[in-house]
Amino acid sequence: MAKWTYLAGIGVVVIGALGIQIGRPVGAATLTSTLTPPHMTASLQMDWPSGPESYLAVSPGGEVGAAGADQPIPVGSVTKMMTAYLLLQKYPLGLYSPGPSVTITAHDVHEYQQDILSQQSVAKVVQGEKLSERKILEGLLVASGNNIAHIAANWVSGSSQAFTQLMNQEAKKLGLHHTHFVGPSGLNPGNVSTPRDETIIAEKAMQIPVFRQIVAMPQISWPDSSRPIENFNYVVGHDGITGVKTGSTLAAGGCFVFSAPRTIGSHTVTIFGAVLGQQGTKQLPQLQSALNDGVSLINQLTAQLKPVSLVQKGQVVGRIQAPWTHSVSLIANQSVSTVMWPGEHVQERIHWSGGQTGSLSITAGSQHWSIPLMLSAPLSQPSLIYRLTRGL
Repeated sequence: MAKWTYLAGIGVVVIGALGIQIGRPVGAATLTSTLTPPHMTASLQMDWPSGPESYLAVSPGGEVGAAGADQPIPVGSVTKMMTAYLLLQKYPLGLYSPGPSVTITAHDVHEYQQDILSQQSVAKVVQGEKLSERKILEGLLVASGNNIAHIAANWVSGSSQAFTQLMNQEAKKLGLHHTHFVGPSGLNPGNVSTPRDETIIAEKAMQIPVFRQIVAMPQISWPDSSRPIENFNYVVGHDGITGVKTGSTLAAGGCFVFSAPRTIGSHTVTIFGAVLGQQGTKQLPQLQSALNDGVSLINQLTAQLKPVSLVQKGQVVGRIQAPWTHSVSLIANQSVSTVMWPGEHVQERIHWSGGQTGSLSITAGSQHWSIPLMLSAPLSQPSLIYRLTRGL
């Protein structure tokens, strides 16, 4: 009897030991990344304009670089981008539609005549004529008529004062922290902004097809005008430049907000940017100086843009290792490539919670991708034999 009691006791001890062994933690599977972030030249090489402030961005992509203090300075007729943008918010317009019309009043004609006397940029108006929304936009963005800016403001808000309040409200909504408007035309030097803020406005407005179409026009026809009105943006239509707006006053100097689509490898991106405050010389007027500098920035950046593969479908991006089995690979389920410039940073992070799938997050500038991942083989669970024999 004592013998069987002894053996039973041993059995209890063995079973207890086996239970403890089986219940012990088996260790966690670990993830090791095999990704190598793309290597780019250390820094962007740019010969920035001598004027006070300049800015460059790529869409999609984000901010590339800037020069100057990034402080509010007068912007002249670049203001009219916001005026046109708000007109289109109030009265959306299709690409091939003239849109609603506004009737020119005696006040509009008087303002036009006063603007001529003070040598402002204008577009002729005649009392009683009807100008379509499209013509108003052309007069704003191509002819850069200060009188047209006030007609648009009155049409949208009832007065230039009320419209100016709307402009500042919209600037705040768009996050333009260094922009302030005192009128719809830009003649007043109290209209101030920065190249970064003006580029944000341009990118936003250029998402509207009819705005994009009009700013790309080298010239327009105009009622009661025997000759076409030339775009003050003399370089539009050359070297792939599609806009956006110029400005030139004594206070603002030469200003140029630009857009230029570029094909880099299999990608199409748009270079956006702005040059503000160019003073020019006796030989080179301030507006021409700003245009030249804008073209130079576009060409310099274009030469440094490169197509870059961030991940390939089927690429092993990480390995899962567990002490009870052989390692398995995490594999990307799609390819991602983009356009990059020297100095741009790429952040990559693998997300895996222990299952059969995961994801890869990639951030480059303002772009973000989430790529699905899958295991190359199922990750097995620890076997009973492994649980019993580990550590022995």
